[in-house]
Amino acid sequence: MAPEMLQNKPHDHTLDVWALGILLYELAHGKAPFTGGHPSEISSKIMRGVIKFKSGLSSEYKNLVNAILQQETSERIPLIKVFDHPWVRKFEKQFNAGALVVPTESKVDQDKRVLKEAMNVALLRAAQR
Repeated sequence: MAPEMLQNKPHDHTLDVWALGILLYELAHGKAPFTGGHPSEISSKIMRGVIKFKSGLSSEYKNLVNAILQQETSERIPLIKVFDHPWVRKFEKQFNAGALVVPTESKVDQDKRVLKEAMNVALLRAAQR
C-alpha cells in the first residue's frame, strides 16, 4: 500500500507508479520490499521508506526502484519516463525491442486496473508472511 493511502490522503495515477515499483522489487527479490508479521508493522516500514536490496543487483535497477518508491508522490518518476530509464533501455538494446512503441498516456490509463490488482495480490502475500 502506498504511503498516501496509509495517510488517508487523496491519490492519483502516481499510486500506480508505486505499485510498479513494488512489482519490480518482488520480481528481483521474491518478496515485497516491506514485510512484517502484522499489517501495522508493514505500514510502519512503508512510512519509513527504507528499501534494502540484495547483493548483485545493478545500480541502474536500484536507482529505478528508488525513483519509483518515493514517499512523496510529486517526487516519483513519471510512468512515461520509466521507459527512458537506463535499466529499461538496457533491455531494449539486449532484446532488440527498439521497434516497440512506448505506451501513450491513454494506454497507461488502461493499465491502471491491472497494476491495482497486482498491488492487491502483493499486499495479500506480504500480509501472509
